[in-house]
Amino acid sequence: MAKHTMDYAINEMRAYGILISGHYKENEHYVVQRPPGNVDWLFMYTISGEGMVITEEDGVVCRQGDVALLLPGLSHHYRTHGSSWEFVWVHFIPDPEWNTWMRFPERYNRFVHISIADMPYRFVIEEAMKRMHLHSMQGANSLHIRLSMIALEEALLHVRLASMTGSVAAIDPRIADILHFLQHSFRNKVSLPELAKRSCLSTSRLSHLFKEQVGDTIVNTLHKFRLEKAAQLLVYTTRQVSEIAEDVGFDSIDHFSRLFKAYFSVTPSTYRKDKAGG
Repeated sequence: MAKHTMDYAINEMRAYGILISGHYKENEHYVVQRPPGNVDWLFMYTISGEGMVITEEDGVVCRQGDVALLLPGLSHHYRTHGSSWEFVWVHFIPDPEWNTWMRFPERYNRFVHISIADMPYRFVIEEAMKRMHLHSMQGANSLHIRLSMIALEEALLHVRLASMTGSVAAIDPRIADILHFLQHSFRNKVSLPELAKRSCLSTSRLSHLFKEQVGDTIVNTLHKFRLEKAAQLLVYTTRQVSEIAEDVGFDSIDHFSRLFKAYFSVTPSTYRKDKAGG
């Protein structure tokens, strides 16, 4: 094989988690063949250039902003398509808790290929994947392992959001902007009239278009962003549950606890205890 620039990280096998990740920039001679497929999931995000993923059913070109997800057991090989291919990749086993949202439109059985047309989504997915790999490179440090999983989950969540329309390229840029705003401003009080003014839509039109393209209401989506951040704070800090509830934007601890249990099926205290291994 010709010389190529690459770096990768390997973590020990666990019930779930990141097994190996890499950030490659390959030349035209790069090729990988896996007739038996993988025993895990493979997630590849193309930063620049072109690559091709070939299975028994089809050959798919991956260009800048493309996501390829190969599920376990899919026979495949992939290679550079053209002169170069830069991509970030990861072999992983999903956290069982991701099953509630980790549903992607399959091009065909066990293969997902999504072209991310929206630039804000491209930016956050690429940035999260690079962070995932950076923390994976730190070795067996438990905090870096956790941070790498958080970054991977973040990247996959954005792929999920981007794919909810069924036609990623068709997502309205005004709705993408609102999603981006909610994700980064979830701690603040958010009102529908303010969001409508931001999007230059009426409140009723914004509500309808958001539900149509995202698959959920604005309020529920905001709650999801808040609850996911709260879950991270429960695991990685020692702050009181009431403090975390306030920090992520909830005025009432009771309201926060009810929503948290409905979303994660356990109370905040139980979630913290379970994640801490005790």
